Amino acid sequence: MKTCLNTATTRGYGLADDIRYCGKYKYEGIEIETDKIDEYLKTSTINELKKKLEDSNLKVAALMAFPFSPFSENPAGFEKLKKYAGTAAFLGSQILLAYIAGRPPEGMHEEKAFEVAADIARKYGGVAEEHGLKIAMESIGRHPFMPGPSLALRVIEKSGHPSLGLVIDTFHCFRSGIAPEEIKKIPLEKLLIVHINDSEDKPVSEINDANRLYPGKGVLPLKQYLHILKEKGYEGFLSVEIFRPEYWQDEHENIVRNSKEGLDIVMK
Repeated sequence: MKTCLNTATTRGYGLADDIRYCGKYKYEGIEIETDKIDEYLKTSTINELKKKLEDSNLKVAALMAFPFSPFSENPAGFEKLKKYAGTAAFLGSQILLAYIAGRPPEGMHEEKAFEVAADIARKYGGVAEEHGLKIAMESIGRHPFMPGPSLALRVIEKSGHPSLGLVIDTFHCFRSGIAPEEIKKIPLEKLLIVHINDSEDKPVSEINDANRLYPGKGVLPLKQYLHILKEKGYEGFLSVEIFRPEYWQDEHENIVRNSKEGLDIVMK
């Protein structure tokens, strides 16, 4: 498995230094928010960005994050996906991350909701396929429609599109009460990327993204997750993704270093 930093972990800091510090601390990949790319390109070029990544020996694990809003009349995430697919391909990324957003209209039958979601997912997959990419679909903890990977997989299978796969996020699994053993049921070819993070010891009904912690600093059974992933033969990225305002106030280099040290300890 390969080490990776999600740039949401350093929100408020620039992409150029994200790349520099990731190179310094020997990450193998970086998962980039599109907002940070837009900000970088105000003063530099996409070619310079690609060279900076190459010089730091970093692979782009994924571009993120695109709302997957199958029940919206105006799915802005689809237009955003089309806008950045070419950028992702140019930078060498194979993955666009799409997270579930919105909920089915009141009274919609469950089977109908999955049909609607599958139709939109198929369109997302079509855009990715045009650029040689895949869509990694992310369930969100305690979401009313797609709170766990098995339900995301149901959408994917119903769509029938080969360019669709899954994100596993340890924090979202915790919030939805999904045990690590559930990961065993996911076909390896559908597991595209893993978000790794830890959590404070609080009831799941009381926690949100701000309660995330560096890997190894909380109560999540991360070693169990990694043993299962290793047994499955997963060789993709483990991307540290933390939305903790307290961490964002720290110095940029400290955040990158602390994320890597936590990840290294858990992986060992």
